[in-house]
Amino acid sequence: MYINYILAIREEIFMMKTISFINLKGGVGKTLISTNLAYALAESWGVRVLFIDNDKQGNASTWFGADQNIGTIANIFLDYTDGVTAKDVIQSTRYEKIDLIAADIGLIDANLSVTQDSQHRQDDILKNALADVRDQYDLCIIDNPPDINMSVFNSLVITDDVVIVTFPEYDSVCGVYKMVEQCTKAKIFNPALTIRGILFNEYLSSLDVWNYADEMKKAKFPVFRSHIRYATRNTKKAMGVARTQKLSMFEYCPQSGVTRDLMKFAEEIFGK
Repeated sequence: MYINYILAIREEIFMMKTISFINLKGGVGKTLISTNLAYALAESWGVRVLFIDNDKQGNASTWFGADQNIGTIANIFLDYTDGVTAKDVIQSTRYEKIDLIAADIGLIDANLSVTQDSQHRQDDILKNALADVRDQYDLCIIDNPPDINMSVFNSLVITDDVVIVTFPEYDSVCGVYKMVEQCTKAKIFNPALTIRGILFNEYLSSLDVWNYADEMKKAKFPVFRSHIRYATRNTKKAMGVARTQKLSMFEYCPQSGVTRDLMKFAEEIFGK
């Protein structure tokens, strides 16, 4: 049961678990999957979730209806020497058990600023910023961009489990190999970092897709049993409407195949 998973975490380290969604290939569905996972866990399991949008595009922030006047993750990286922490930028969402640290285009300047700062450590900014709120949440979900920069590196430093989302296609799978390499390097700063699994999105039952899955397994990468199926035309339309109306798939089209797959993924990663 998921509650046992949470209790085990609390007993061991007394603080929230952190999961990062990532791939160096863009457009593979990280935001759709991570936001809907947050909704499912909060609404179905009562999990207290801190969602961190770590992508300058801010798509997750838009979906959650973020108030940019409250501040974003960029403020943490730009003003950490002035004492700005997560408490200063965390905002509530329309979901009672989900809070948000939003993102916007300011992350470009923030990453540049951190890179140019040779007077302070660059790897533990986000870790320090979250120190005072870690006991307020059961789970932190981080939606990362298709990039490796200082904000992404900071997210890996605080991450327990990495979920690499990929399409079953050549370019996306290549991104998996590069991401595994980056995670291996990050383990120097975070020995607890674990690649929890490869999650296939837009999955179709075909020989090519099976071959990609076998390739991942032969490379000794963990692969989730569940996958998110290829969306039909009607489901794609529903996904677009749900995003426009800022609704989760569970709220807008709970019976769709994609929605059922999202729930299967949630059950697999945390236990039914």
